[in-house]
Amino acid sequence: MDSIDRALLNAIQNHFPIAVHPYQILGLAVGTTEEDAFNRIQHLRQEGIIRRLGGVFDSRRLGYYSTLCAAKVTDEKIPILAKLLEGIPGVTHNYIRNHAYNCWFTLIARSQAVAERILDYVRETSGVSEVFSLPATQLFKINVNFDLSDDASSDEDTSPEEGIDTFGDADLRGAHKGNSSAYDLTDEDIALIQVLQGNLPDSQTPFTVLAESLQWQVDDVISIASRLLEAKVIRRFGAVLRHQKAGFVANSMGVWQVAPERAAEVGETMARFKEVSHCYQRPTLPDWPYNLFTMVHGRTAEDCKDVMKRISLATGVTTYSMLFSTAELKKSSMQYFLEEETC
Repeated sequence: MDSIDRALLNAIQNHFPIAVHPYQILGLAVGTTEEDAFNRIQHLRQEGIIRRLGGVFDSRRLGYYSTLCAAKVTDEKIPILAKLLEGIPGVTHNYIRNHAYNCWFTLIARSQAVAERILDYVRETSGVSEVFSLPATQLFKINVNFDLSDDASSDEDTSPEEGIDTFGDADLRGAHKGNSSAYDLTDEDIALIQVLQGNLPDSQTPFTVLAESLQWQVDDVISIASRLLEAKVIRRFGAVLRHQKAGFVANSMGVWQVAPERAAEVGETMARFKEVSHCYQRPTLPDWPYNLFTMVHGRTAEDCKDVMKRISLATGVTTYSMLFSTAELKKSSMQYFLEEETC
């Protein structure tokens, strides 16, 4: 990648233009032509650096419920559980991590009741009884934007409330700052969401292509998409990167034991670190005392360890663990209003 590729990736992670000629806007922003911007982004998609280009949605604003789940699974049952979770559309990510709680997966469902029913089904069918739901009770940050600038050196993220997700992808939505109530969606909103949650068409005028597929006017597509973005139904519109191919090959789920009365203060401090993509407060378990979760990204495992040490020094929190993933068993994007309910 050269400097223009990196500038384009930095630009479109959060703000791919919702316009008739988006690549013209991007070309002007980075000092190249519309055609060159389009060709470069297409190449980055083909190379797999860009995993998806489209809308990243707030599940609660769509009326959905989401949670992070932890399970203790014996080695012989990992394949059984993995196969089961692979077939559940609402499970978007599933990782094996180096801890007694070794299986971590995200679950998104139409309601909390449906999510609990799915988890009961998972426990019963897999024979794994220790599967626990840890929904976020407070959100401090969702921001998985990787700084690909040549001179990226700042220790802190100056815009911690912008950006997206992943404890896997951009689909985990446990709790939110601001309005987290369900948005009153129209039939047209839902029809557009169904196409915007996929990949944008390979065209210099992708919204025109979407309009033709919906038999709408392109101005209507742009208007409704912009309204959903302003209403935070779309958390961001842009590129989801394969962070390993972008050079950020290491990540760790850092978990912290923090006094409840300090959780808000500490969470805000943790969120300011640019290497932290997610920061949540979650429930504890009798044998899991950690109530703050930070997803830390780096170019090496040592980078992640260094970030954790700096966070510890900045917050005074010394009881923490680092859970590195040893296997990625599932990574997908949630398909809202298209999934079939399981069990």
